[in-house]
Amino acid sequence: MTPPGLALRRAQELCEFCPKLCRFSCPVSEAEGREALTPWGKVSLAALSGRAPDVSAALAFAGCTGCHRCAVYCAHDNDVPGILYAARATAVRAGVAPRAWTELPARFTAQGHGETEDLAAVHATLRTGHGDALLFPGCDALAQGAQEARDALFVAKELGAPLGLVPAGALCCAQKLIEGGHPELHAAQVGRVRASLVKGRKPVHLVFLQPGCARSAQERFGLPEGSRIEHVTSYLARALAALPERSRPPPLDESVAWHDPCELARGLRELTAPRALLAAAVKEFREPPRSGVDTSCCGAGGLLPRTLPAVAAKLADERRSELGTPAVTSSPGCAAALGAAEVVSLLARWLAQNTVTGTPCPKLSPGGTG
Repeated sequence: MTPPGLALRRAQELCEFCPKLCRFSCPVSEAEGREALTPWGKVSLAALSGRAPDVSAALAFAGCTGCHRCAVYCAHDNDVPGILYAARATAVRAGVAPRAWTELPARFTAQGHGETEDLAAVHATLRTGHGDALLFPGCDALAQGAQEARDALFVAKELGAPLGLVPAGALCCAQKLIEGGHPELHAAQVGRVRASLVKGRKPVHLVFLQPGCARSAQERFGLPEGSRIEHVTSYLARALAALPERSRPPPLDESVAWHDPCELARGLRELTAPRALLAAAVKEFREPPRSGVDTSCCGAGGLLPRTLPAVAAKLADERRSELGTPAVTSSPGCAAALGAAEVVSLLARWLAQNTVTGTPCPKLSPGGTG
């Protein structure tokens, strides 16, 4: 197996000497129209800067949402976000990083996340379920008041596959520490989160609202053998498939546009589950030209809204105009950026019809969602 450092360097070299075949795919460079912000430009700048980047180089490294759209058009499937996150770490060590990156360590040390809101207080308002699988709301959902988490817990219960809730020691997956150039602190924080989740060697089943958190946990949490990590749409779609047609309410008389979150479509490769849920819940849903693995970025990832907020807003505006309204997605970050509804919230409204009519959903067997 190639050591991570060597793999990253090889990817960097392949990118440096490429004739810019993916330049059109980067949402940041397309929005700004700057050669320096193309994947080739940012990776080349990282190589030229080495261990001594300046402030302008650090801001160029910031111009990445981690959407991985460039990899779709890369013959080598290069991990450009990984290269740029490593470059951000050099900027932090060189003392030229944006404040949005340098303020993260103190926040994580004090409260276990990087937000300004009191996430522990929000987490305490959630009613703990009793399922074997545990919902991991994540910092984005909690910072927005956790309505998506409440809706997910309600939907899972209505579908006969109730979810428990992760403990207060797991408020955040810590991916933002990687994005902010703090890999060592990220490893330490992941260790604390894992300690709050794992008891001995017993496997755990985690269900995430934020797809980027699910992918990060799959790659970095190192859970016991037999553990399972998935996105909430995957979990709920299995529960829905086991639900008899007679127990389902009629679809809502609505037409919505579906936005594939980058991390759900390209990171987790989950395209089927959210569409199955939408097909059951509404009479019609439509997809924009750029969807599936070619989905366009909403601008919410990679700490872009904190480092280059005007660019992030431009990306969100462009995606909103492409989607039209009303739009639905399945990522708290994307939902906030686009002003879109969360698919779990749409499902909650759909299933609430059963609550009104008094039609119960049957409880599934323990293996019904596995």
